[in-house]
Amino acid sequence: MTGASPAPFSRLTFPGGAIPGSVSPSLASTLPERSGVKKASVFAVLLLAAALVVSGGLQALPWNDDMKDQVSIKTQETTVELPAESVPADGGELDGPADLAELVRARLRAGEQLSNPLVAEDPDDGRAAEMYDVYCRVCHGVAGAGDGSVGLKYNPQPMDLTLPYVQQQTDGQLYYTITHGGVIMPSYRFAMSSEDRWRIVQYLRTGLIEEAAKVADAAEAEPGGETAAE
Repeated sequence: MTGASPAPFSRLTFPGGAIPGSVSPSLASTLPERSGVKKASVFAVLLLAAALVVSGGLQALPWNDDMKDQVSIKTQETTVELPAESVPADGGELDGPADLAELVRARLRAGEQLSNPLVAEDPDDGRAAEMYDVYCRVCHGVAGAGDGSVGLKYNPQPMDLTLPYVQQQTDGQLYYTITHGGVIMPSYRFAMSSEDRWRIVQYLRTGLIEEAAKVADAAEAEPGGETAAE
């Protein structure tokens, strides 16, 4: 086969005088000597640039908002009214009153219609005292005198639970007040179970009176008290 033989690679010329894929001497002098490090750096830059270009058109997947948009009641959102004649979850509870006069009438009706289902049970295991400390003590005080740390700030102050006016009420009346509240007292219908509210009624009859007696005895035993004076 005749003809001119191809020129050696070293004799080939390229635009700009540089071989494709090579680095100019001036640029090569500024790069690290290890070729592996140079290739890794260039690859990382190219990969980052490609990621930025691709991510520009992406959107968040819809499941990112599932927790926010779940089927539940949102903050400050009103609940749906229950159908007429619905049965309460814990049963036997009367609806709250529309005004103060109705509050008194409804409380009297509750005294006739509701009875304490825990009367025949064994003595309380401390649950009633625990519930009283959590929900009642801050307003009514340790012994129920209406002198709790929060109650002292109210006008009128919370009721003294040891007074005959309270103690002479039926269990149903006391339960109704705990459930639906009073003049300034909030409702605890959704804070405590029906059983725990009945337990507090029992505590007002027994445990609270015992606490009041302890407080009175401690006051007399202090310097300046009646016992000390004797």
